[in-house]
Amino acid sequence: MNVGSLIKGRPLVLRSNAALREAVKLMADHNVGLLPIVDDEGRPLAVISERDVIKALAAGASLDSPALAAARRGPLITATPDVDVYEAVVKMQRGGVRHLLVVDEEGRLVGVVSIRDFMRDDVLAYLGFKVWQPPDYGQPEFMSL
Repeated sequence: MNVGSLIKGRPLVLRSNAALREAVKLMADHNVGLLPIVDDEGRPLAVISERDVIKALAAGASLDSPALAAARRGPLITATPDVDVYEAVVKMQRGGVRHLLVVDEEGRLVGVVSIRDFMRDDVLAYLGFKVWQPPDYGQPEFMSL
């Protein structure tokens, strides 16, 4: 099972010149907590979360301030669509993030996967198998604990 199978559609993005107001509106309209900020080629430059917006406003930024100024720039945690979901979860855990940017071979954004996307029954079953698989990988076996 690969990360590409978890992508639900075209990612919502902000352009690099977007204001905080645009980020807030897009997040509210689509019920998302994180938006990638991309360049003109569609490559991720940064991500901005609800928390980033709140921190910026609390520090005195206006809604007309550049979203990029409030965003987290890097290093960004990314994966290509062919990456195994287990490897993706490990990458997210090690990076301390709840969202994974999925990029193509040229680094252009093709999707965003949230930790919530890993909570499907089929994904959890697959992850469980990957964690508990016997050393001589073959057919799934029941293991006694």
